[in-house]
Amino acid sequence: MRERPTLVSEKLAKALSHPLRARILMELNQRVMSVTGYVRMFPEHSHSKIYGHFRILEECGCIELIEKKTGGRRRGGVEHFYRATQRTLFDQVSWPTLPDSAKEQMTAAAFMTYVDRVFDAMNAGTIEAREDRHFTWSPGYFDLQAWCETIAEVDELFERLPKRMAEAAARLAAGDEDGIPVTVALACFESPKPRDEVSGV
Repeated sequence: MRERPTLVSEKLAKALSHPLRARILMELNQRVMSVTGYVRMFPEHSHSKIYGHFRILEECGCIELIEKKTGGRRRGGVEHFYRATQRTLFDQVSWPTLPDSAKEQMTAAAFMTYVDRVFDAMNAGTIEAREDRHFTWSPGYFDLQAWCETIAEVDELFERLPKRMAEAAARLAAGDEDGIPVTVALACFESPKPRDEVSGV
């Protein structure tokens, strides 16, 4: 008998049942943001629509209110700033319990956010600014051992990144070096077989 998804997974499934909420959650994993700030970045969406999605994400425990600001161009209003409640919402236990639709929404949002960052870097000319930058992808075949080893290595680097960024932030605060805005992308997924193998050519 299949185990019933945990309450956390059920909340995540609700939170990610709409592609726009998955996209908002990806943005809030990168920066603190208000509804107004999100609409300013993506003006194709109305304030009321984004507010509704922020509210659902907060109800599901995916984001939290961390600051309120008044004054300036807010004209007596109060601007609420949110952040994601944790850097990654899933682990090896909770991810498999999510519905396929929720997984697809989160994967699509992560991919589209990454594509946006690549295009921004290309348009700004920063993607080639450093000779030691790394931008590759490698096709091939794994057996199960190679798959498990690679996933473990990718997960390990992902888990090390917050500490590395915190250490860098401390050094930057103590010195006069300018920070380097970075995007670190990590992926390992099963690809479809080449067309000639599928067709038997």
